[in-house]
Amino acid sequence: MAISQWAHTVAQFDAFPKVDADNQARSEKGGLLTILLACFLALLSLSEFSEYRTLHNNYRFIVDPTIETSMQINMDLTVAMPCPVLLVHVYDASGYRIHLTENLRLVPAQFSTNRADQEKTQDARYMQEVIKAATGKPYDEKIAAEMGACRIFGSIHANKVAANLHITSLGHGYQSHTHTDHKLLNFTHRIDQFSFGKQYPDLVNPLDNSVEITEAHFEVFQYILSIVPTTYIDSSKNVLLTNQYAVTDSHKAVSDHQAINIVPGIFFKYDIEPISVQITESRQSFTHFLVRLCGIIGGSVVTVGFIYRSIKFVLTGGKEDPNLYAPTHNLMRSV
Repeated sequence: MAISQWAHTVAQFDAFPKVDADNQARSEKGGLLTILLACFLALLSLSEFSEYRTLHNNYRFIVDPTIETSMQINMDLTVAMPCPVLLVHVYDASGYRIHLTENLRLVPAQFSTNRADQEKTQDARYMQEVIKAATGKPYDEKIAAEMGACRIFGSIHANKVAANLHITSLGHGYQSHTHTDHKLLNFTHRIDQFSFGKQYPDLVNPLDNSVEITEAHFEVFQYILSIVPTTYIDSSKNVLLTNQYAVTDSHKAVSDHQAINIVPGIFFKYDIEPISVQITESRQSFTHFLVRLCGIIGGSVVTVGFIYRSIKFVLTGGKEDPNLYAPTHNLMRSV
């Protein structure tokens, strides 16, 4: 008895008045509108759930707080010249010079402007020499010259200061007992990857998947890079210290008699910015998701209901539907 009285008392506070079923008029148009509204709300709910699951990046610019003495340079590019005549060096602002390391490989290849096409057209006769070069073993330089191109890939660790990375040929720009024949000089190249540090989601490296083609023997390709130290914090609060960069490029072809004082090659000149970018990965809170979802569903139902009643009011000329209370009248007659 006490429970029923308590339930009756609680019912007095019901803020959602109900309309008796006998006083409700249902129609085919209303049913069709309800189905359309349900489909529309389902799409909106899926869209809102997708937005809730999506990770967003928040950016903040600060003075670089990290103290690091080295920086990782990752590269994967193909030059249209044989590997035995190519040189790769890094000269930094402190005067330190880095030659090839064991992590950087020069592998003979057949040049193509598209990496997938290059892999498809690879001649089976050269596969053994390619495998030897990729694993750091000596390979046949005659076959490498016959293939006509060289893939340079791997990572090196350089000082974290302004520097120049040079890709040149023997006897041009550096003291060498060997001089590359001018007919072999062709610094046409394809860059598949060029980055500084580790990768993080959505990182864009401007030089990736770029191609430069030249028909001149003495060509200078120069890339000016501005490196921005970057701290990436994912949704699990894991911290990744890396870098991103912006680049401007230029190239210049010179004739043979002008090439006495000019070194042909590919030059990457980079500098480190003092400003750092902090990227924080975040996701919308579940409470925010529920509030938005309730607002969308409730607002859509109320708005569509209001529009439906307004259109019905206009079409009936403001007159009340005669069938609205038909069930009630029938009930009274039966009584």
